[in-house]
Amino acid sequence: MASKLKITRSWFLDFLRWNVRFQGKQNFQNLRYRISRRGMHKQGSGLILGKYRKVMIIRINHSYAGLFAYFIYALNQLRYCEKHRLLPVVFFGEDSADGPNAYFDKRHGDNVWEYYFEPVGEMSHAELRAHIGDPDHTITEDDVMELGNAHLHYLHMHCPDSIFGYPYGFYKTMTEYDADWFLKQRTKARDLVEKYIQVKPHVLAIVDAFENEYMQGCQMLGVHMRGTDKGAAIASDETNRKVGPAAYYEEIDQYIAKHDDCRIFVATDQEQYLEAMTERYPERVLSCDAQRSNDDLNTFQKAEGDAYKKGEEALIDCLLLSRCDFLLKCTSHLSESSMYFNPKLECIDMNYVN
Repeated sequence: MASKLKITRSWFLDFLRWNVRFQGKQNFQNLRYRISRRGMHKQGSGLILGKYRKVMIIRINHSYAGLFAYFIYALNQLRYCEKHRLLPVVFFGEDSADGPNAYFDKRHGDNVWEYYFEPVGEMSHAELRAHIGDPDHTITEDDVMELGNAHLHYLHMHCPDSIFGYPYGFYKTMTEYDADWFLKQRTKARDLVEKYIQVKPHVLAIVDAFENEYMQGCQMLGVHMRGTDKGAAIASDETNRKVGPAAYYEEIDQYIAKHDDCRIFVATDQEQYLEAMTERYPERVLSCDAQRSNDDLNTFQKAEGDAYKKGEEALIDCLLLSRCDFLLKCTSHLSESSMYFNPKLECIDMNYVN
């Protein structure tokens, strides 16, 4: 009871701080902008490409987060751009606000987003910099903005209208599975993915080749098991708990009983989890070669290993999960994002299976 009271009090203080004081400040700034616009006489005057107030750099402000946490950061900033008529340009550079970007590899360029995805808007970051450097171009540094660290934290953690991959931050007191809530999050995300997100062709080629060789002609059950550092989010105990392989067996066995020909695609950051699944279902388990951990540190949190490959492997796992016929998952941005790439995919979230 005392623990519940503590969580509720903490949530209420966060609500006051972020959704009263912080959002009030933002509303005042937006009002000042609208007032300043009234002095312009002709339609489109002062707008970027005739329709945008400014160019907004979509960035990260948290070091050593998973690729799909960064993906959610981008989606929420895209929503902000739509709301405020801003031209989005994603730039995930070498560093974030509090440390290095775990996926940065200078051999692949200076923008980690464009290692894996196409530019989201009407220009890439490189094109933007070229326009700014051209004295004859209308776009200047004054036309470019980015959100401060506090604002990014608000969007990701405390804005109730943002996309949440699972209940944390503003929704951290949610302990029961709410299908309507998850559908609302997925609908918002899927709209943005359809409009803005294009995976790089070289990544899609790897995914297509794997699917064509191993996933054709049978039912595919996707299984995502998150180990290592799961539990670090500001969320409830139910959401944060690790769900090991044994908890999945009953659901997997029921699926096999209905689909005798099925194969199981396993995506996991934990070496031991894959070993357990392969031992129990040796003729059915599929997985990609990937860097995995055998302790409580995810590979993206470790200095060793191929930084670029860490991101590529996560994206490939996500996309292959999205191509399965059914998904058993846990609370994780990676497997939740697979639902965004395939609106028809259905799942059971093992953190709520009881």
